[in-house]
Amino acid sequence: MDLSNIEFGAAMKEECFHFEEGVTFINHGSYGAVPTKIREKQKQLLDVVNDNPGVFYRQKKVELFQRSIDAAAKFLGADPSNLVFVQNATTGVNSVLKSFPWQKGDEILASIYTYKAVEYACRKVAEFSTGGHIHQFEIRFPIKDESEVVDSMTSFLDKHPRIKLVVLDHITSPTALVFPVKKMITECRKRGVLVLIDAAHAPGQLEINLEQLDPDFYTGNFHKWVFTPRGCAILWIRKDHQSWCTPLVTSHMYKNGIQLEYRVQGTRDDIPYLLVPDSIKFYQDVGGRDKIVQYTTTLLDKASALIAERLNTEVLQIPKSMEAPFMRLVLLPEIEGYDKTWEDAEKMITDIMEKHKINCVVSAAQDELYLRLSANIYNHMDDYEKIADLLCNFPRKV
Repeated sequence: MDLSNIEFGAAMKEECFHFEEGVTFINHGSYGAVPTKIREKQKQLLDVVNDNPGVFYRQKKVELFQRSIDAAAKFLGADPSNLVFVQNATTGVNSVLKSFPWQKGDEILASIYTYKAVEYACRKVAEFSTGGHIHQFEIRFPIKDESEVVDSMTSFLDKHPRIKLVVLDHITSPTALVFPVKKMITECRKRGVLVLIDAAHAPGQLEINLEQLDPDFYTGNFHKWVFTPRGCAILWIRKDHQSWCTPLVTSHMYKNGIQLEYRVQGTRDDIPYLLVPDSIKFYQDVGGRDKIVQYTTTLLDKASALIAERLNTEVLQIPKSMEAPFMRLVLLPEIEGYDKTWEDAEKMITDIMEKHKINCVVSAAQDELYLRLSANIYNHMDDYEKIADLLCNFPRKV
């Protein structure tokens, strides 16, 4: 099958994906979606493992693993020797934070839109390892220029000289903001502060060259936008940190270098890692990043404008340079039964999913609730018209 000839939208969904009957999936950003072709390869490889586990783990896996590292490195503009696989970006963040050579009083800086799991990991490290503190710099909407985000970060750094590590999102999870990370890394370097980039959403969405970007650490998922099975992410570690940035699990390859230490983690299912080359090939065969971005950007521009108009609200006011290609935010009106809190955002997600079979995300930000839309090659306008129709019928607060 020539994947490049399949039209994006309903035809792509029919030919290359499989969802439960009646489900509308506009939340690729949370969990990804595995193409049927990759799902079949996953099942085939599982049979290979189970048919002869000894040969697989002692011989076959070694070859396949290196093939995957090389493919991921090429995709991300990385030196393969700087790249390892981890289960997800949260694992990558924890690996760095919990092996970092903290001193008492050291502090961490993140943003107010840092992913909650990452924020909590920072807080645990600050409480138990350093006796220090985690700061979170402010980001306020509307944003007129990306320099506002850079300046907010640098003002915190200048006021708090004990900050040793800054955790930055490449794309924020709750608000889908693309941070100007290159500029932010430069400012941190001027101040002798290390940078960990949480890029959970970036691989597949953004053009990435890790050796040129040159943070201290960079972790991102392949199972969100690069179509691998779930539980597949990378951690890029700058060479001067590789002697101490060890995995959370210490196993047989202790002190044998990061490649072996992260690769040999006891008996586990590594199939998501081993299917990276196949998933990248699918991504490229359907047209690659340029074609996908052109489709999703056009679709999301129309969808977000439609929903904002029908709800009589607005899309998130940010510069074009900070818009994520596959994600958008639309302000929600005041809806009866839902307060503007993180807990009620979660409640709305569950209610919409269970009662109406629509998978979406609702985020609480800046004392408002926002609908976070995702788009991928199987989505089409009907998906967004469904959520618009539903939200229009929700009772408003008086």
